[in-house]
Amino acid sequence: MSDTATTTAPMQRVTLRLGQIRVNENNVRRDLDLNERFLKSIAANGVKVPVVVLPLDEDTYELKMGHRRYFGARAAKETEEEKDAIEVPAYVLDPSLREAGEDFIDQLIENDDDYRRGLTELEQADALFGAVGAGMKQTRVAQLTGRSRTDVSRAVRTAKSVGERTRSVLADAGTYELDLEVLGVLGEFDDDGDAVDRLLEAYRKGRFEFQVQWERDDREEKQARATVRPQLKAAGVRLAEDGDTLPPSAELLAELDGPDGEPLTAEVHAECPGHVASWAENPSEPGEVDYFCTDPDQFGHRPPPEDGQETDGDGEEQPTHAAEAKPSEPSREYVKAGNKAYRAAEKARQAWLKDLIGRKSAPKPLAAFITEQLLTCPKPVAQWSGDVGRHNLIKELTGYSTLAERAQTATPAKLTLLNFAVLAATFEKRMSETRTWRTDGTARSAIHELREIRQDARTWLTFLAEIGYPLSSVEQAVVDDEPYQEHEPDAADTHGQADEDTEDAS
Repeated sequence: MSDTATTTAPMQRVTLRLGQIRVNENNVRRDLDLNERFLKSIAANGVKVPVVVLPLDEDTYELKMGHRRYFGARAAKETEEEKDAIEVPAYVLDPSLREAGEDFIDQLIENDDDYRRGLTELEQADALFGAVGAGMKQTRVAQLTGRSRTDVSRAVRTAKSVGERTRSVLADAGTYELDLEVLGVLGEFDDDGDAVDRLLEAYRKGRFEFQVQWERDDREEKQARATVRPQLKAAGVRLAEDGDTLPPSAELLAELDGPDGEPLTAEVHAECPGHVASWAENPSEPGEVDYFCTDPDQFGHRPPPEDGQETDGDGEEQPTHAAEAKPSEPSREYVKAGNKAYRAAEKARQAWLKDLIGRKSAPKPLAAFITEQLLTCPKPVAQWSGDVGRHNLIKELTGYSTLAERAQTATPAKLTLLNFAVLAATFEKRMSETRTWRTDGTARSAIHELREIRQDARTWLTFLAEIGYPLSSVEQAVVDDEPYQEHEPDAADTHGQADEDTEDAS
């Protein structure tokens, strides 16, 4: 039975059957958005928030607020009889206290974003975490909120990981729109306030994915170095933490000949007074070191100069030692920083490509780009189309071992994405040379095709930017054909690069 006591107050709480409620014909809402999560929650909980009604007669009411809850509740049952029997809490208004047009103002106030604000993603996660913390099973939380068990688990982990310092930063910055994915990353670095600050700044600049990868690589590198340091110390190997502190005469062991004429190894060179290690410029794994001899001439790793040393036209002796003849080149720390940024950008870019290729629909520019590349057949397409490494990269980008089989059942849009994946793999393979970001003469002398590789990289990155990929600073430098400046080299290094560029251009 319904509780229909006469109302003397402006609003009275009662319980009504849906069959007693008539929908307001003047309701301005057209899209009820009865999404799956909302319907699941209604089915599990019933209507928790009272609807607001106005009495029409002794046992009939007109719905004023709560149309979404009303239709969501009815959707939980199949027959009209079952729908009408559903009971919901309701507030009954006093008609004598209503004025003309108030229905419409109520609808505006109840639903307009300027008058109400839903919970942020973090606040929702806190609510889910609070329910679990109070003893409710995650399965039950999922049932009552219309979420999946995975979504609840993820939200709980995020709420638990985001600490007070990060929450304060978010509050101070007024950053409330972050989704669970972003919040989860901030929670991952909650113990590193500087990293959180960098991530938020990158988010504001649209470079969040790159910064996430950079921070993860940086953390892995620091952890690996913390392991390697005591190992080197135990082995009696000196470590030059900053490679730029090595003397100008220092050279990589790999560039020096050992007693057997082969390149020197760290084991053979270990007893040399000039034996020293420094963090690798382009490590294949975190914590890798390069080994040097601080003075190959002094410690006998080169034959002495012959008596008939060459002279120039003025009779001056010309240097014969590689250490003296080295061209001006960027500092080791600048190169390490650039390599690190380039590797992080590559990982972030390929993750973005994998997400793009996994979509059901393709961006409009893709078809034209694919056609142009197949017709012009640039070096990446010509050189890497049949390469084994390219096939492995295609598998990584698409998730398919055999594209031909997938193509047999693919939609036209998916076929475009699969064709794009083949081209993406060729360009990514072309750019796998880490020195692609460098503009200095030393890198160009080591990689004969570096200019051509940079041009192909410029074509590829420019197109990706056009379809929405957020370029990192090192990628932007390649597109602009400028030296990478996020970690600027010393003035002398920049000067040397400028001189070499001028020479090349002449």
